[in-house]
Amino acid sequence: AQKSKPMIVKNRRLKMSPGGIITLPVSARKALKMEKGQGCRVTVAVENNAVILAPTNKTGGFRVSPKGQLELRGEAQSTLTAGVGRHYWMECNDGSGVLKLNPFK
Repeated sequence: AQKSKPMIVKNRRLKMSPGGIITLPVSARKALKMEKGQGCRVTVAVENNAVILAPTNKTGGFRVSPKGQLELRGEAQSTLTAGVGRHYWMECNDGSGVLKLNPFK
C-alpha cells in the first residue's frame, strides 16, 4: 500500500460562514471519497485545535451536500471561529480519506 502524503491547501479562499457552514472544494470532496453529484456523511472531531473530518456510513455523522456544503456545530464551529476572520486551511489525505481543517492564526 502506497502511503500518500497529505496535500495542504493554504489559501485565504477557505472561510466558514457566520452560521458555521463550510463549502469543501473539489480536492477535499475527492479526499472524502465523495461521488460526483452525491452527498455523503462525515464524522467531525476536534483534536489539537484542528477539525478532523472522516467519511462514515450512511446513517452516522453529519451530512455533506452534493456541492460540498457542511454545517459545523459546537466545538468544531468554535475552533474555526477562533481563526483570523473565520478563515481556515486544510490538509487532505486521499489515502486515508481524512480531512483536517486548521484555523488561520
